[in-house]
Amino acid sequence: MSKKLSTLLVAIAFLLSSVTAISVALAMYALIDDKRLALLFAGAAVLLDIFKYLAWPVAIRVLRGTSAVLTIGCALMLSVVSGWATYDRLMTSISVSKATHEAMTTERVAALASMAQKDSALISQLDKEISDAAAQANDLRARGMVSRALELEESVGTRTATQRAQALARINAGSLEIAHIKSAVAKASSLPPLFAQFLCLGFAMALEVVPALILAGVRSSVRHDRHDVVSAASETPSFDTASQPDRESEMLETPKTAETLPDSNAEILKILVAQTKKLAPGSPVKIKEFAKNSRIGNLRAGTIFKEAESLGVIKKTTIGYVAT
Repeated sequence: MSKKLSTLLVAIAFLLSSVTAISVALAMYALIDDKRLALLFAGAAVLLDIFKYLAWPVAIRVLRGTSAVLTIGCALMLSVVSGWATYDRLMTSISVSKATHEAMTTERVAALASMAQKDSALISQLDKEISDAAAQANDLRARGMVSRALELEESVGTRTATQRAQALARINAGSLEIAHIKSAVAKASSLPPLFAQFLCLGFAMALEVVPALILAGVRSSVRHDRHDVVSAASETPSFDTASQPDRESEMLETPKTAETLPDSNAEILKILVAQTKKLAPGSPVKIKEFAKNSRIGNLRAGTIFKEAESLGVIKKTTIGYVAT
């Protein structure tokens, strides 16, 4: 498993575990009335929830015997508490939404309809008062009391117009609210109650199991990768740690004297430079292959490669030597 993938999985596990940690903290905070104690126990719940996820890989990969059994038991108990908190949050949200929607569609709609009927009756009464006031004003005019007739019409008309406008506004607002209530949909209304419970329970269990599996899997993968790297390093000798037969063959092939060794290395270096110039920049130049073709040891080839590197013909990278 690559390092980037491992980091991504650990980040996902951390984010998932933070959801359950927050759920447990909120549940613990809601259970205690004293806010100071509620904050204290909520913080402890978060720490225990973090320990719960770290306990699984530690118990499986590190601990043995009674310690592992007790650690797994603690992790299971904490998982039950955390899962209950998450499940309770989800089911409470769905239940409250359904209860609110039911209350709004029955009691609130009935109350708004009753208010609308009262306002309609009030409008009818105001219309009757306006008609009666007009009849009285006509009688006053017939008797020659024009000014009193105008005062009566103005007072009644102003009062009834204000009350009529307010009643109409309440009727319109109630109609809009009724339409909004009837168009609203409760949470998970399309799901059967039993299926909604299983869905919330499955989601809560996934939040508990998935982060623990990720952490345990990443830890196991890292250990296997390290083992493979160590095995490869022990099986592949470098020119700095050449085997004894190579050193012996090197000593037999070319005696280490001041007269022969420099000249031989110089000739082999010329061959390496000539071969490297034929390669494209960035092409790998393998020490073991060159040593085999030149019939020299790995240690001697490493010395020649260092001289070629100082000349700028090749350079050493993370994957080995490459042509420049």
